[in-house]
Amino acid sequence: MRLLILSFISVLFFHACSDKSSDDPSVVLFLVETWPAEWTENGIKDLQSYPALKKITENGVVFTQAFTASPEGDLAKKSLVSGMHTGNLLSDNFSDKNLDNFKNALLENNYQLFNYSTISGWPDDNQDKPSVHIFRLDLDLMQLEKEMADALAATTENDLIVLTALSGPGTAYSESSLRVPLIFYTGNDKVKKGISRQAIHTADLFPTIADFLKIPYDANTTDGKSFYKNIKKPATLPDDRILYWQSPDQNGPEILRYNQWKMRRANPGAEWQLFDMITDPEETDNVSAYHPGKFEKFQEWIGKNKAMRK
Repeated sequence: MRLLILSFISVLFFHACSDKSSDDPSVVLFLVETWPAEWTENGIKDLQSYPALKKITENGVVFTQAFTASPEGDLAKKSLVSGMHTGNLLSDNFSDKNLDNFKNALLENNYQLFNYSTISGWPDDNQDKPSVHIFRLDLDLMQLEKEMADALAATTENDLIVLTALSGPGTAYSESSLRVPLIFYTGNDKVKKGISRQAIHTADLFPTIADFLKIPYDANTTDGKSFYKNIKKPATLPDDRILYWQSPDQNGPEILRYNQWKMRRANPGAEWQLFDMITDPEETDNVSAYHPGKFEKFQEWIGKNKAMRK
């Protein structure tokens, strides 16, 4: 009996001293380098041909209006670590300090941050704390299905799985290059299931994840915005939000996105054009003459923000 009591006390002591509580969720973030097909709302059907990917799309929140920070790989990766606003060069917060702030917020709340270039050998044996695992992978859908199945098997229903891509399959600053999948999933009801049409981009990932983990952070250190409310209630009406892209090439394109409207020009010497992405997703009909108020307002926004940066 004495040995039994000592054994029971030892078990209690072990659990009391463990850093990771069963209530502390971990996060697995899949960043596919280049999404293998053009992503639209119909892309959900392509994922549902694979059991593991079908599970997260049917039981998680799928953002259909998610955009990468830039089709240029270096800028997209820098946006992820800096919180740079949608790849645009209007932001003065273009630095690695934003990732450091996120790391420090994790450490202060007993979290670990891991980066991987392969899923082989994961999960690690030494994960005695809740963690954020970032996988940057170059995969097709069949390979991604296998990795997602392994991740679902290795995580608990309390953990958050996020799937997105750093770039679409297109070229330049086309819609197919900028739009990427974004899916949030948990095995419990911390993430609801449904479709969100909120405009969201790469730099929003960290503040959204921080809010999911209930980790406080300084919102002034990043241009990214938390959309935690949308993974709790996908039907939340989208916030009005201007997204802007500018190529680092001085003679490159500029793009502005606001809800259904897209304004673009091929280079600084070209004329701006305006497109309605609902009625004209192929961007063949310039409607600037029919919506002069919007057209002028969007140009004023770009001019004002460029002037503020000088």
